Amino acid sequence: MTKMHSNVLKSDVIVVGGGGAGMRAAIAAAEAGATVTLLTKGQAARSGATTMACPSYQAAFAMEDERDSVDIAFEDTCYEGRYLGDENLIKALTDESTERAMDLCSYGMKFRKNDRGNFLQVMHPGHSYERNLVILGDGQAMAAGLRREVLKQDNIRLVEDVVVTRLLKDNDRMAGLVALDMRGGQPAVFTAPSVILATGGYPELWRWTDTEPGLTGEGVLLAYEAGADLVDLEMMLFYPTGLCWPSEVEGTLVQYEGLLTEQYCDGRMLNGLGEPFLPQTKRLPVRDVMMKLMFREVEEGRGTPHGGVYIDLSKSPRSPDEVTAILHRLDSLPYNELKDFGINVLEQPIEVMPVTHYTLGGARVNEWAETTVPGLYAAGEVGGNVHGANRTSGNALAETQVFGQRAGVRAAQYALGRQSPAIDEALVSEESKRIYSFREERPNGIRPIEFKRKIKAVMHEHVHYRRHAGGLTTAIEMLRGLRAEELEFVQATIGSEIYNYEWEEALEAHAMVQLAELVAASALAREESRGHHWRTDFPEMRSAWEKHTLVRRIDETTYNLTEMPVVRLKDRRNERRAADPLLLEAGVLEGYGTP
Repeated sequence: MTKMHSNVLKSDVIVVGGGGAGMRAAIAAAEAGATVTLLTKGQAARSGATTMACPSYQAAFAMEDERDSVDIAFEDTCYEGRYLGDENLIKALTDESTERAMDLCSYGMKFRKNDRGNFLQVMHPGHSYERNLVILGDGQAMAAGLRREVLKQDNIRLVEDVVVTRLLKDNDRMAGLVALDMRGGQPAVFTAPSVILATGGYPELWRWTDTEPGLTGEGVLLAYEAGADLVDLEMMLFYPTGLCWPSEVEGTLVQYEGLLTEQYCDGRMLNGLGEPFLPQTKRLPVRDVMMKLMFREVEEGRGTPHGGVYIDLSKSPRSPDEVTAILHRLDSLPYNELKDFGINVLEQPIEVMPVTHYTLGGARVNEWAETTVPGLYAAGEVGGNVHGANRTSGNALAETQVFGQRAGVRAAQYALGRQSPAIDEALVSEESKRIYSFREERPNGIRPIEFKRKIKAVMHEHVHYRRHAGGLTTAIEMLRGLRAEELEFVQATIGSEIYNYEWEEALEAHAMVQLAELVAASALAREESRGHHWRTDFPEMRSAWEKHTLVRRIDETTYNLTEMPVVRLKDRRNERRAADPLLLEAGVLEGYGTP
């Protein structure tokens, strides 16, 4: 007889996600005196988004330029987010990122130093001054340092290889969750008054992505199904330069900030005719602007053979040895992969295109990472109203540390002294049966990977970085059709219960098709172009749309989609930074101020 679930594991705080935000949250909750269960879908520090992150960390230490400050970092972040980020969250991010950087150093992580022995700070797009720190060893080093600190804490229980499928509530408050234990091959139940989601975003809804395969958005859907508000789901950051050829490396990120800036490789971006097309300024465009400039070349017939543009390092004034050394410092893996296919990046241009990179929307949180459900927190990429319509370089890793720490502190404060919540055994039994149902043999069964490909195809065709009402409406209809007509036939065909990754993929597919519809519906609702949301039928950024889209669950198949105001710390109606010439060049601010 199949066992419905294992013994119940109790703690004060449950953290879901073993990346930068999740591990930092667990550390903070433990230091605040709480017992913590840290659940990871893979292995902590060996899976998730943080391990694949570039080495940039935003912190306004002002070591390279004393004119910089946290106040200027705050204004830069508001502006580059196209004024869609909640300013109470942005203030917390920019005020505390320096202190959290020092925490990382205490965990054994290192930042690159300059000749004076201070932190090296470099200029990246969207920054007024040199601000980004450079992590030695990239995101992997950051994750490794956090894992070491987690393992030092006696009151953190690390449970790896579990897939969370449902959050549990005791009346209107959090009570715990149900998960599939991949090692045991059966459902497991965890209880706690506080649950912190740190599961990352949903770039895997699209075909072309540079992210880790596990970023399928279950955390966002878990929050939604528990009753939490979601905001700005239409906002997906498309990184401008992912490889588009050869097909074997399609989607692999190459850092245009490092390849094109004078401080690094000093290469050139060219269209398919070999012509430069970026504005003649010393400052590179931020990501949403770069994407639009690139697409204009492709749309007007000046693209490369595989639908992108070129980055050409052979045009660099630096020597090949210098460029090679810089590439090794940045990340040599993509260039080694290209070499395996006969492409020498020092001699041949590479073809690049925009790929999904970072989720800007997600669960609505306040400055303490609290969602609208008591006892439920969201930290890192799963949270939705920090960055706005575009994320400034370096703020992703800083966000994990600032809001991971804040979530851990507040979750511990909430949980300590509370009684263990009551668990609805009938609901647990129902969820356990649902988990097992994906292993039942079905007539005309569909493998999860095939179903995922259909979702990705719809999103790629109709909800990519260039959108219009007709395509978005079609996407919603197609996704509803997949859910109504095919989802019930998705099954894990592999026989083993232990480490059955097809079983995991079936659970992911179930979440993905629901979340994809919410994303498409949010994109249809926002009738303007702002940041990474680009509507060809509404090409202007409109002041009337300086507000969040908001999704709230009604029942299993219906939801309410409305808007809500952006949190402001001051009146900005008569205060606007002078328009950036790069934005005007790309048409980003065209018509701004129209109602």
